[in-house]
Amino acid sequence: MTHSAKPPARPRSASRSVPRLITWGSVGLVLVIVLALVIVGVTGSPGSTHGTGYQKAPQLLTKQLTSIPESLYNAIGVTSPTVPVTAPTPTSGQPELEYPSRSGASLPGIFYFGGEYCPFCAAERWALIAALSRFGGVRNLAMTTSSSTDVYPNTQTFSFYRASFDSEVVALRAVEHYSNTPDPKTGWTILENPTASQTALLHRYDETSSGLDFPFISIGNQFLIQGSQYSPGVLQGLSREQIAAGLKDPTNPVTQAIVSAANYVSASICSVTKNQPGNVCGSPGVMAAARAMEH
Repeated sequence: MTHSAKPPARPRSASRSVPRLITWGSVGLVLVIVLALVIVGVTGSPGSTHGTGYQKAPQLLTKQLTSIPESLYNAIGVTSPTVPVTAPTPTSGQPELEYPSRSGASLPGIFYFGGEYCPFCAAERWALIAALSRFGGVRNLAMTTSSSTDVYPNTQTFSFYRASFDSEVVALRAVEHYSNTPDPKTGWTILENPTASQTALLHRYDETSSGLDFPFISIGNQFLIQGSQYSPGVLQGLSREQIAAGLKDPTNPVTQAIVSAANYVSASICSVTKNQPGNVCGSPGVMAAARAMEH
């Protein structure tokens, strides 16, 4: 697997790409976004226009995902023989992305932009949350499922809406732009909007590609993930509880896909944090991912 390879082709649905109702060149939209920044959440996202129910994930479920043993990360590395997994794509010539921590210190930044309806976001969140938990504390995750009318319907997952992340080495800004509730005007009910600077970041990459795919993840602006690193099809028919419970079994194909993807994300984060923390970045699983990304 090459470091610069694009994710493999996946079945494309009308809702996989970021809907064009986000008109990047529209001055009017930018003004609306700026005015919307009245209430700022713990992740830096603006206040929500969420009109559906919010259900916080049970503590046990969150713990199973955020407490995967290092021994399992190391045993799997990037070995996923049943479900192909791709690495984040490196960028070139881009300025480093940084965000302030709670203490005001400037840290390498991770920007996530997705939607709850999106099955590719649903799959990628499992790996991203697992990876983030190795660098800090992920709290207040919500439970959600992808759309019942899209490809890979009703994929069980979590949501970053109202979640928080605390770390001494990296900062997260997560925007769940859409819910999974249909809206006749926008396609999906809007949960939260990106800030003006986040919109500019999205615009930059939208102009240099055939259009952004959900989810869009920038790791320090040095690595990008667009879409999911592995097929959401592997999660079909499984409950969150079944997926989470399987994360202790290194022979489980679902676990292998999630953990391999998480090791790749971890290696990318280590690259922008200058290999901090050392116990994570120097672990065999992360080093295996880093070596694979060099070829």
